Amino acid sequence: MTKPMSDTLALRLAVAAKAVPDIELKQFIQLLITLCGEPLTEKKLRAISPKQLRELFAQTALQIDRSQLNQVHAILVADEVSPMEAPSIPAPKQLTGPVVQLAVSSNNLERIDGHFGSCLRFLIYQVSASGYQLVDVRPVVENHTGDARTSYLIELIGDCQLLATLSIGGPAAARVSRADILPLKQLTPQPSQSILQRLQMVMDQPPRWLARLLERQGQEAALCVE
Repeated sequence: MTKPMSDTLALRLAVAAKAVPDIELKQFIQLLITLCGEPLTEKKLRAISPKQLRELFAQTALQIDRSQLNQVHAILVADEVSPMEAPSIPAPKQLTGPVVQLAVSSNNLERIDGHFGSCLRFLIYQVSASGYQLVDVRPVVENHTGDARTSYLIELIGDCQLLATLSIGGPAAARVSRADILPLKQLTPQPSQSILQRLQMVMDQPPRWLARLLERQGQEAALCVE
């Protein structure tokens, strides 16, 4: 006898299925069973990679946008079931002293819970010793693949010096670094506030790696003025 599905798992599948409205819930679940086997569990869903999900849906006759599949993946692997909402941007405030700009790969509100290559959006923060603030929310909407997608994502956060992400592949991390953006990989999903507070604490006396970023930022600003 098949063990009944938990309420939490049923809710996760229902919310994920809403991201691909052209597929009925029953067909959506059957596709996941084809990939993961029975019974479906939260652990199995969290182990699915974006590539596996794309290959799975490529077997259907439906035309599913990559952005839709990224949202499905974000919901399936999220630590909590949620509607994957974007945060609102507060009124700007004046930050004093040197400022760095941090991009956060995110799927839901102000959290570091997205993978670089498949997140729904980037949250852009400014950080100084005097405080930090959310200044922009940039949706990931393009359907590029491979190197072209990495180029698009780097261009999207090209005005940032730091990237906080849940995961990033080696080749992509190397390209991000060559674009003068330092990747900061986080081990677990967490509120953006956690890394923002740590950055704010060291901005008065920044470590060598951060001092080099600030120095390079100052040089670029001087070139723009000239």
